[in-house]
Amino acid sequence: MEIKKYLLVFVLSLVGFNGLCQESRSLSVKVFILGGQSNMDGTGRSEDLPIGYQTHPDRIMTWDNKKEKWVPLGTDSFAERRKFKFGPEVAFSHLMAEKFPKHRIAIVKTSAGGTKLWKHWLPGQPMYVRFLKNMERALQDLKNNGTKHEICGMLWMQGESDAETLAWANAYEDNLKMLFKDVRVQTGKSELPIVMGRISIGLLRKTPWNFDFTKVVQNAQEKVASEDGNVYIIDTDKLPTRKDNTHFNSEANIWLGNEMGKRMLGAIE
Repeated sequence: MEIKKYLLVFVLSLVGFNGLCQESRSLSVKVFILGGQSNMDGTGRSEDLPIGYQTHPDRIMTWDNKKEKWVPLGTDSFAERRKFKFGPEVAFSHLMAEKFPKHRIAIVKTSAGGTKLWKHWLPGQPMYVRFLKNMERALQDLKNNGTKHEICGMLWMQGESDAETLAWANAYEDNLKMLFKDVRVQTGKSELPIVMGRISIGLLRKTPWNFDFTKVVQNAQEKVASEDGNVYIIDTDKLPTRKDNTHFNSEANIWLGNEMGKRMLGAIE
Protein backbone atom coordinates (compact mmCIF):
# COMPACT_ATOMS: atom_id res chain seq x y z
CA MET A 1 0.00 0.00 0.00
CA GLU A 2 2.79 2.41 0.93
CA ILE A 3 4.66 1.67 -2.32
CA LYS A 4 1.50 2.42 -4.33
CA LYS A 5 1.11 5.68 -2.43
CA TYR A 6 4.68 6.66 -3.20
CA LEU A 7 4.29 5.74 -6.86
CA LEU A 8 1.30 8.11 -7.07
CA VAL A 9 3.45 10.90 -5.65
CA PHE A 10 6.13 9.87 -8.16
CA VAL A 11 3.75 10.34 -11.11
CA LEU A 12 2.35 13.62 -9.82
CA SER A 13 5.84 15.00 -9.26
CA LEU A 14 6.78 14.16 -12.84
CA VAL A 15 3.80 16.14 -14.10
CA GLY A 16 4.77 19.11 -11.93
CA PHE A 17 8.40 18.89 -12.94
CA ASN A 18 7.60 18.92 -16.66
CA GLY A 19 5.55 22.06 -16.09
CA LEU A 20 8.38 23.67 -14.20
CA CYS A 21 10.82 23.05 -17.04
CA GLN A 22 8.62 25.07 -19.37
CA GLU A 23 7.91 27.92 -16.96
CA SER A 24 11.03 28.45 -14.87
CA ARG A 25 14.02 28.29 -17.19
CA SER A 26 14.95 31.79 -16.10
CA LEU A 27 15.64 30.60 -12.55
CA SER A 28 19.33 30.09 -11.88
CA VAL A 29 20.41 26.79 -10.32
CA LYS A 30 22.38 26.06 -7.18
CA VAL A 31 24.14 22.72 -7.66
CA PHE A 32 25.24 20.49 -4.80
CA ILE A 33 27.38 17.40 -5.31
CA LEU A 34 27.03 14.46 -2.92
CA GLY A 35 29.33 11.49 -2.39
CA GLY A 36 29.90 8.59 -0.04
CA GLN A 37 28.92 5.04 0.81
CA SER A 38 25.76 3.43 2.18
CA ASN A 39 24.82 6.18 4.63
CA MET A 40 24.91 8.59 1.69
CA ASP A 41 22.90 6.12 -0.38
CA GLY A 42 20.45 6.35 2.48
CA THR A 43 18.34 3.68 4.14
CA GLY A 44 15.43 5.91 5.08
CA ARG A 45 12.09 4.42 4.06
CA SER A 46 9.73 6.50 1.99
CA GLU A 47 6.75 5.39 4.08
CA ASP A 48 8.42 6.97 7.14
CA LEU A 49 8.74 10.43 5.62
CA PRO A 50 7.04 13.13 7.70
CA ILE A 51 4.15 14.89 5.95
CA GLY A 52 6.29 17.89 5.08
CA TYR A 53 8.68 15.70 3.09
CA GLN A 54 6.23 13.40 1.32
CA THR A 55 6.05 15.75 -1.65
CA HIS A 56 8.91 17.92 -2.81
CA PRO A 57 9.05 21.52 -4.01
CA ASP A 58 9.03 21.50 -7.80
CA ARG A 59 12.15 23.64 -7.83
CA ILE A 60 14.23 20.69 -6.58
CA MET A 61 15.71 18.38 -9.18
CA THR A 62 18.19 15.55 -9.14
CA TRP A 63 20.44 14.21 -11.86
CA ASP A 64 19.56 10.69 -13.01
CA ASN A 65 23.01 9.17 -13.49
CA LYS A 66 21.65 6.31 -15.61
CA LYS A 67 19.23 8.18 -17.86
CA GLU A 68 21.45 11.27 -17.92
CA LYS A 69 18.72 13.81 -17.39
CA TRP A 70 17.23 15.96 -14.62
CA VAL A 71 14.25 14.46 -12.81
CA PRO A 72 12.24 15.36 -9.69
CA LEU A 73 13.86 14.58 -6.35
CA GLY A 74 13.47 10.96 -5.33
CA THR A 75 12.42 9.68 -8.76
CA ASP A 76 15.81 8.87 -10.29
CA SER A 77 16.83 5.38 -11.41
CA PHE A 78 19.00 4.82 -8.33
CA ALA A 79 16.14 5.62 -5.96
CA GLU A 80 13.77 3.42 -7.95
CA ARG A 81 16.21 0.51 -7.88
CA ARG A 82 16.49 0.85 -4.11
CA LYS A 83 12.70 0.86 -3.62
CA PHE A 84 12.71 4.61 -3.04
CA LYS A 85 14.85 4.62 0.05
CA PHE A 86 16.21 8.08 0.79
CA GLY A 87 19.28 9.68 2.31
CA PRO A 88 20.18 13.14 3.65
CA GLU A 89 19.46 14.77 0.28
CA VAL A 90 15.72 15.03 1.00
CA ALA A 91 15.83 17.26 4.08
CA PHE A 92 18.91 19.04 2.77
CA SER A 93 17.32 20.06 -0.53
CA HIS A 94 14.05 21.08 1.15
CA LEU A 95 15.98 23.48 3.38
CA MET A 96 17.92 24.86 0.42
CA ALA A 97 14.69 25.41 -1.54
CA GLU A 98 13.17 27.21 1.43
CA LYS A 99 16.14 29.51 1.87
CA PHE A 100 16.64 30.22 -1.85
CA PRO A 101 13.10 30.72 -3.23
CA LYS A 102 14.38 32.38 -6.42
CA HIS A 103 16.60 29.46 -7.40
CA ARG A 104 16.27 25.88 -8.42
CA ILE A 105 18.14 23.36 -6.27
CA ALA A 106 20.02 20.63 -8.10
CA ILE A 107 21.37 17.46 -6.51
CA VAL A 108 24.04 15.28 -8.14
CA LYS A 109 24.59 12.24 -5.96
CA THR A 110 27.14 9.48 -6.52
CA SER A 111 27.41 6.85 -3.80
CA ALA A 112 27.78 3.12 -3.28
CA GLY A 113 27.62 0.98 -0.18
CA GLY A 114 30.82 -0.60 1.10
CA THR A 115 33.14 1.65 -0.90
CA LYS A 116 36.46 2.61 0.66
CA LEU A 117 38.20 5.95 0.37
CA TRP A 118 41.64 4.40 -0.19
CA LYS A 119 40.38 1.94 -2.83
CA HIS A 120 37.49 3.61 -4.64
CA TRP A 121 37.43 7.39 -4.08
CA LEU A 122 40.90 8.74 -4.75
CA PRO A 123 41.67 10.47 -8.07
CA GLY A 124 41.68 7.93 -10.89
CA GLN A 125 39.78 5.31 -8.91
CA PRO A 126 36.37 3.95 -10.03
CA MET A 127 33.94 5.78 -7.73
CA TYR A 128 35.71 9.09 -8.09
CA VAL A 129 35.79 8.73 -11.87
CA ARG A 130 32.04 8.05 -11.76
CA PHE A 131 31.50 10.98 -9.39
CA LEU A 132 33.23 13.39 -11.78
CA LYS A 133 31.49 11.96 -14.83
CA ASN A 134 28.06 12.38 -13.27
CA MET A 135 28.89 15.92 -12.19
CA GLU A 136 30.30 16.91 -15.57
CA ARG A 137 27.35 15.51 -17.53
CA ALA A 138 24.86 17.21 -15.21
CA LEU A 139 26.62 20.55 -15.58
CA GLN A 140 26.93 20.14 -19.33
CA ASP A 141 23.19 19.60 -19.60
CA LEU A 142 22.60 22.88 -17.78
CA LYS A 143 25.06 24.63 -20.07
CA ASN A 144 23.44 23.14 -23.18
CA ASN A 145 20.12 24.59 -22.08
CA GLY A 146 21.59 27.99 -21.36
CA THR A 147 20.79 27.69 -17.68
CA LYS A 148 22.70 29.90 -15.29
CA HIS A 149 24.15 27.73 -12.54
CA GLU A 150 26.77 27.49 -9.84
CA ILE A 151 28.32 24.62 -7.88
CA CYS A 152 27.71 25.75 -4.32
CA GLY A 153 28.98 22.90 -2.17
CA MET A 154 29.60 19.23 -1.50
CA LEU A 155 28.18 16.75 1.02
CA TRP A 156 30.30 13.76 2.11
CA MET A 157 29.16 10.77 4.22
CA GLN A 158 31.75 8.00 4.12
CA GLY A 159 34.46 6.30 6.16
CA GLU A 160 32.85 3.28 7.75
CA SER A 161 34.60 0.80 5.47
CA ASP A 162 37.98 2.46 6.02
CA ALA A 163 37.61 1.64 9.72
CA GLU A 164 37.98 -2.07 9.03
CA THR A 165 41.79 -2.15 9.35
CA LEU A 166 44.31 0.03 11.15
CA ALA A 167 46.30 0.64 7.97
CA TRP A 168 43.25 1.94 6.10
CA ALA A 169 42.16 4.05 9.06
CA ASN A 170 45.62 5.55 9.51
CA ALA A 171 45.65 6.55 5.85
CA TYR A 172 42.24 8.22 6.00
CA GLU A 173 43.38 11.72 6.89
CA ASP A 174 45.81 12.11 4.01
CA ASN A 175 43.44 10.39 1.61
CA LEU A 176 40.55 12.66 2.55
CA LYS A 177 42.71 15.74 2.07
CA MET A 178 43.72 14.43 -1.34
CA LEU A 179 40.09 13.86 -2.33
CA PHE A 180 38.84 17.24 -1.18
CA LYS A 181 41.77 19.02 -2.85
CA ASP A 182 41.03 17.38 -6.19
CA VAL A 183 37.30 18.04 -5.97
CA ARG A 184 38.09 21.72 -5.61
CA VAL A 185 40.44 21.58 -8.59
CA GLN A 186 37.84 19.83 -10.73
CA THR A 187 35.06 22.24 -9.76
CA GLY A 188 37.27 25.29 -10.09
CA LYS A 189 36.24 26.28 -6.55
CA SER A 190 39.34 26.58 -4.38
CA GLU A 191 37.21 27.28 -1.32
CA LEU A 192 34.31 24.97 -2.10
CA PRO A 193 32.35 24.35 1.13
CA ILE A 194 32.29 20.67 2.09
CA VAL A 195 29.94 19.37 4.78
CA MET A 196 30.89 15.97 6.15
CA GLY A 197 29.06 13.58 8.44
CA ARG A 198 31.50 12.03 10.90
CA ILE A 199 31.08 8.28 11.08
CA SER A 200 29.25 7.11 14.19
CA ILE A 201 30.77 5.60 17.32
CA GLY A 202 27.84 3.19 17.16
CA LEU A 203 29.87 1.20 14.66
CA LEU A 204 31.76 -0.24 17.64
CA ARG A 205 28.62 -2.00 18.79
CA LYS A 206 27.76 -5.41 17.41
CA THR A 207 27.39 -5.17 13.62
CA PRO A 208 27.50 -7.64 10.72
CA TRP A 209 30.85 -6.08 9.82
CA ASN A 210 34.10 -5.16 11.56
CA PHE A 211 34.73 -1.47 12.26
CA ASP A 212 37.31 -1.80 15.01
CA PHE A 213 39.15 1.38 14.04
CA THR A 214 36.18 3.73 13.98
CA LYS A 215 37.83 6.16 16.42
CA VAL A 216 40.90 6.45 14.20
CA VAL A 217 38.75 7.46 11.23
CA GLN A 218 36.72 9.83 13.41
CA ASN A 219 39.91 11.54 14.57
CA ALA A 220 41.10 11.83 10.98
CA GLN A 221 37.85 13.45 9.91
CA GLU A 222 37.99 15.86 12.85
CA LYS A 223 41.56 16.84 12.00
CA VAL A 224 40.75 17.50 8.35
CA ALA A 225 37.86 19.74 9.39
CA SER A 226 39.95 21.57 12.00
CA GLU A 227 42.68 22.37 9.47
CA ASP A 228 40.40 23.42 6.61
CA GLY A 229 38.17 26.42 7.22
CA ASN A 230 35.81 25.32 4.46
CA VAL A 231 35.15 21.81 5.77
CA TYR A 232 32.33 21.42 8.27
CA ILE A 233 31.80 18.26 10.32
CA ILE A 234 28.67 16.83 11.95
CA ASP A 235 28.72 14.49 14.95
CA THR A 236 26.44 11.51 14.20
CA ASP A 237 27.17 9.50 17.34
CA LYS A 238 23.66 9.82 18.76
CA LEU A 239 21.76 9.14 15.55
CA PRO A 240 19.46 6.09 15.64
CA THR A 241 20.25 3.25 13.27
CA ARG A 242 18.67 0.14 11.84
CA LYS A 243 19.11 -3.10 13.74
CA ASP A 244 22.55 -3.52 12.17
CA ASN A 245 23.92 -0.59 14.27
CA THR A 246 25.42 0.77 11.06
CA HIS A 247 22.83 2.35 8.79
CA PHE A 248 20.92 5.44 9.85
CA ASN A 249 17.15 5.04 10.09
CA SER A 250 14.58 7.34 8.51
CA GLU A 251 14.51 9.82 11.39
CA ALA A 252 18.30 10.02 11.35
CA ASN A 253 18.42 10.70 7.61
CA ILE A 254 16.04 13.63 8.03
CA TRP A 255 18.08 15.01 10.94
CA LEU A 256 21.37 14.59 9.09
CA GLY A 257 20.05 16.28 5.96
CA ASN A 258 18.81 19.22 8.00
CA GLU A 259 22.10 19.58 9.85
CA MET A 260 24.05 19.38 6.60
CA GLY A 261 21.78 22.07 5.23
CA LYS A 262 22.33 24.36 8.21
CA ARG A 263 26.11 24.01 7.94
CA MET A 264 25.98 24.64 4.21
CA LEU A 265 23.83 27.73 4.66
CA GLY A 266 26.33 29.07 7.17
CA ALA A 267 29.03 28.69 4.53
CA ILE A 268 27.28 30.12 1.47
CA GLU A 269 24.76 32.71 2.68
